[in-house]
Amino acid sequence: MKSILPPPDAAGLPVPPGGTAAAAWAHDWAATPLGPPAGWPRALKTAASIVLGSNVPMFLGWGPELLLIHNDSFGEIVGDRRPALGRPMREIWADIWPLVGANPERAFAGETVYMEADPRPVRRGGREEMVWFTYCYNPVRDERGEVAGIYCVITAANSDERTEERLRESEERFRLIADSAPVPMWVTKLDRRRGFVNRAYVDFLGISYDDAVDFDWREIIHPEDGARILAESIAGEASLKTFTLEARFRRGDGDWRWLRSISQPRWGAGGEHIGFIGVAHDITEWKLAEQALRDVNETLEGKVAARTADLSTALDRLTAEVADRERAEEALRQAQKMEAVGRLTGGIAHDFNNLLTPVIGGLEIISAGLEEERLKRIAEMALEAGRRGAKLTSQLLAFSRIQRLNMAAVEVNRAIGNLGQILSRTIGPDIVIRTALDPQAGHALCDENQLENAILNLAINARDAMPDGGELLISTEIVAEPLGPDLEAGDYVALTVADTGHGMAPDIAARATEPFFTTKPFGQGTGLGLAQVYGIARQAGGTLRIDSREGGGTVVKLLLPQVAPSESQSEAGATDRPVGMAEPGGNAHILVVDDDEDVRAFVADALAQLGYRVDTAKDGAAALAAIGAAVPDLMLLDFAMPGMNGAEAARAARAMRPGLPILFVSGYAESAQIEAALGNEAAMLRKPFGADELAAAVESALDRASRTDSTSR
Repeated sequence: MKSILPPPDAAGLPVPPGGTAAAAWAHDWAATPLGPPAGWPRALKTAASIVLGSNVPMFLGWGPELLLIHNDSFGEIVGDRRPALGRPMREIWADIWPLVGANPERAFAGETVYMEADPRPVRRGGREEMVWFTYCYNPVRDERGEVAGIYCVITAANSDERTEERLRESEERFRLIADSAPVPMWVTKLDRRRGFVNRAYVDFLGISYDDAVDFDWREIIHPEDGARILAESIAGEASLKTFTLEARFRRGDGDWRWLRSISQPRWGAGGEHIGFIGVAHDITEWKLAEQALRDVNETLEGKVAARTADLSTALDRLTAEVADRERAEEALRQAQKMEAVGRLTGGIAHDFNNLLTPVIGGLEIISAGLEEERLKRIAEMALEAGRRGAKLTSQLLAFSRIQRLNMAAVEVNRAIGNLGQILSRTIGPDIVIRTALDPQAGHALCDENQLENAILNLAINARDAMPDGGELLISTEIVAEPLGPDLEAGDYVALTVADTGHGMAPDIAARATEPFFTTKPFGQGTGLGLAQVYGIARQAGGTLRIDSREGGGTVVKLLLPQVAPSESQSEAGATDRPVGMAEPGGNAHILVVDDDEDVRAFVADALAQLGYRVDTAKDGAAALAAIGAAVPDLMLLDFAMPGMNGAEAARAARAMRPGLPILFVSGYAESAQIEAALGNEAAMLRKPFGADELAAAVESALDRASRTDSTSR
């Protein structure tokens, strides 16, 4: 472009010769926030001279508002959005600023931004069109080195994207269209290697896409069709015309299917032959119908009978599928019922735990303080009844499946003995229960509540298998198992439940542990019993084995890893301490948080008798207020409370006082929420509990906190 000298009134505008700055010369800069050019800072004048002295489309955005200074070449790009000189960029491109604003803002933050083939809508001559720009944003710094503005250079502006991009889009559209087709499609090269196959092609073979591209179809052509298809394929390709093939091919699932393929040649841009494109249709049903028509002409009655049999088979299959669906729906309804019952049971157990905690604790304290023999005996009887109630709530929690998993060394024979009464009531008088417990069976690694649940499940299954009565044998022994697919090598406690019931066929026994699989009539089984027992065994590192035959009864063997009794179990009773007597140094400050007034009063009174300083709070909010006033040495925290539950209160307390020792006291152990608040090592005292259990748990928590504190120091 020829040089244009500035008019007389453009004095002070930094425009070197050769630029494209006619619009800038004619503009009234004094009417803009930038003011007259004579007063511009040196950095602005320098940057403006670069922009206005260039024939390449350039612009300058100055200050936080990015006030625009551009040459005439860039003015053509601004188009109908002019006049733009001296205006904020955000105002000029207000309609598309969410689209274009990020890059200039990045440059003003000090970053160089380069974009290639970036699409932008441009308005020129009353029309809007899409233009692909290649440009670079750069920060402009003032004399102090701080970013005062940005400048942008447009190096390319095209009305259309590159051919390569369009080609990629075209290929992608072809792939999407081909993959949506319900029939196999492929594209081959001159060397017969495939360059593309669609989804239906891959699905027919039942292998990965990469394997499908290189797959040799001769491997799955029916032996009777192979030689013919090979000859016809060679002849068809040589003709360079569209050709059709029909043959049987083995599908990925092993089924033989008739396919009719149509291949036609592909031609390059110069008219040269570059390969073939093909599509195949499954004509199996048509072939079968064709054969059936031929057979009808020969043996009409026979084919009618065969077709009737096929329809009957299809109807039977449909009937069976409907029955399977009904069983699945019934199983789902039963599972939903069990879930609802479980939640109700868990809630009842929680309430009973709250009731039993002060009852058991109070009776322990009363019994310890009584000297009169008769009253002491009555108190002990009441205490034992309370403990049986606590055992019942534990079993209810196990049934509801909200009991926190507690893997430990469990004495299996003792666990079986504890279930004696409940087994008798559950099984009924028509079935004789016998036990053969090996005294050397010892301890197994499992959750005791889950083990009891498993034994009950197995006993109930055995009862249902003996509707007319029979014998149920529960036995234990030690077995040495070699390394196997489901077990590590080692010694296992084998808990066996055997019945004299009707037994199961081999195919039924093989599926017995599948969830929702049941042979019982509707409404009499969910198919979850054996599946749950199997899951319990696998969680403990063991397994479940079933030996059954029709008419010969069933033997279910639960294998659990044998372990030595834990130190706490072997020393149980070694630290018996009279109730109400505090250990030396028990002057710690303890905050008791529980919404149940009776539980709160019992715990506070028992701890006070042990010599501790005790404060109480009825909910999480009150507890946080108490912690804000005086930080306790230990917080005893209930889980199920209105408003803010224990896990939420624990998280908030730890946010206020990191490292605050917390002992959860709950009869409704939602372990997932507790562990989310404090990790999987959160201490737990289960309701109901007595004063001695409370004392031991508090002492252990304080001791653990003391060790942690000394280690951190």
